[in-house]
Amino acid sequence: MSAQTPPTPDQILQMMQGKMGDTLPTWPGQLKELAPDLLVSTAQLSHGSVQRPESTIPLKYRHLMAVAAALGRRQASCARSQARMAMQEGATREEVLDAVRIARHLMAAGILDAAAPILEDLAE
Repeated sequence: MSAQTPPTPDQILQMMQGKMGDTLPTWPGQLKELAPDLLVSTAQLSHGSVQRPESTIPLKYRHLMAVAAALGRRQASCARSQARMAMQEGATREEVLDAVRIARHLMAAGILDAAAPILEDLAE
C-alpha cells in the first residue's frame, strides 16, 4: 500500500483473501459493500501495525503476537487468521500453540489481578 494512493476496497479484499484464505471473516466483504471507506481505513491501520514494513520485529512474530492479543479479546476468527498468516511466514505449530498458551496464562493472571480486592478481604 502506498502512503500517497490508498488501495481500493476491491484491492484490499483481494489481498485479504490471498493472505487469509478460508479464515477470512465475513466483515471485510460486508464493509466493502456497506462502508468501503471503513474497510480502507482498517487496512491502513493493519499496514501501520502488524504489516508495517519498517518494524524491527520479524513478521512471523508480529502475527504470533496478534494471535495472543486476538485470543485475549476473544476474537476467534481474527486469531485463526493471524495464526494462518504466522504459519505462512514460517511459524511452526508449536509456536502457534505457545502463543495460545501465553494468551491463556495472561487471561488467567488477569482474573487473579481482578480478584485482588477479594483476596485482600479474605486475608483480613
